Amino acid sequence: MFSSQQLSLDKLKNFKRIGIAYSGGLDSKVLLTALIEGIEDKSKLYVLHINHGISPNSDLWEKACKDYSDSLGVKFYSKKIESKTTNQSEGSLRKLRYKAFQSWSKEGDVICTAHHLDDQLETIFFRIMRGTGLYGLLGIPIRRTEFNFVLLRPLLTFSKKELLDYASTKNLSWIEDESNLDTKISRNYIRKIVFPVLYKFWPDLSKSFLYLSKQARDAKIILDEVAESDFHDSKLESDYCLDIGLITKLSDQRITNLLFFWLSNNSSLTLSSNQMESVVRLIIEKKDNKDYYTLINSPKEKNNVDLRAFKGVLYLLSGNCIRPLSGSNGIAWDLKSNLKLSTGEVHCKETLGSGISLEYLKEGITVKGRVGGERCKPKGRGKSQKLKKLLQETDLAPWLRDRIPLIYVGEELAAVGDLWVCEKFHAQPNEKGMSLNWQDSS
Repeated sequence: MFSSQQLSLDKLKNFKRIGIAYSGGLDSKVLLTALIEGIEDKSKLYVLHINHGISPNSDLWEKACKDYSDSLGVKFYSKKIESKTTNQSEGSLRKLRYKAFQSWSKEGDVICTAHHLDDQLETIFFRIMRGTGLYGLLGIPIRRTEFNFVLLRPLLTFSKKELLDYASTKNLSWIEDESNLDTKISRNYIRKIVFPVLYKFWPDLSKSFLYLSKQARDAKIILDEVAESDFHDSKLESDYCLDIGLITKLSDQRITNLLFFWLSNNSSLTLSSNQMESVVRLIIEKKDNKDYYTLINSPKEKNNVDLRAFKGVLYLLSGNCIRPLSGSNGIAWDLKSNLKLSTGEVHCKETLGSGISLEYLKEGITVKGRVGGERCKPKGRGKSQKLKKLLQETDLAPWLRDRIPLIYVGEELAAVGDLWVCEKFHAQPNEKGMSLNWQDSS
């Protein structure tokens, strides 16, 4: 039978605060009671109650949870979720709960939830019914990092029956949420209708599911090792750049595995299986194409990431990396000190025979981004050219071109970052000038 001594409480010692997600139901009451029994330093404990406001009894439950916490001498924190509707999905309510947990948590905190073995089995079954891949079979992790706190599930290896036996031994009473009886809710339907029938014919169903989950975990470890090896073989100067020529030497399956690993470890970008298939197909079809193209263009309002290719390199780009320098308002600059911009920093130093002639300092220098139509005649060129054409001659990635600072003397373009000084403004061989060095913050 389950007891508090069976919990791995050593995992909790290094956390500053221990939050216990507590609804007042059986599972969370067992968790709270077991942690109270097993943890010596009770000052670390906080009871966290989320009032969903869906049931007419929600406020009464909150009060009952607070009264019980007070009786135990444990600090109590509650948060009421402002739900727009009483008919929200389990997934949306879960996100709201975690957001509420985030409002309590600080770095170095852990929050324990009362998920148990039956929840694990229901989750795996539910994902199979929806059509999951390998990773869905992993089920609920015992530990994960969510926002700025660690989420821990100490009861995950114990069954509902074991928790009931423990509660009976301790003479615990708990709140019964009437929504747990509603079989219109998918999880309740699985728990009350489907599983009893399955267990009748296959009594060892839980062992089969757990074995399947273990096989999935073992397979994931192998796949991650393969992906990490492929990643190190194909990455370039940055973790955010992959060599397309090397990627496309792999099988389609290994490319998919590599991209999943790469995106998961370096971004919040998640792709459906259809999206991933389209990306892999496009990479393979265009492997010899050195032109610029976008594979995934994320909504900018989400400040997400883009997946782009240029000159045989696959780039994973955050919103900050592709945000252009504004061309609407010029920034005054004396050319004597470094200038910090939203897209990077311009360093300058006095030189002889290069850079912008010092005689133009008195005319007023401004810096701004591209707006289109700019022209420059770089020193040594026979004629002026559109800036767009000049930039196309460089190896500079297209998204970086709009981040380069343009240096103006009065209303005339004098220099393009550290790429060119327009001939009119270039220092003469024996004349002092200011040479620029542009460092993009991305």
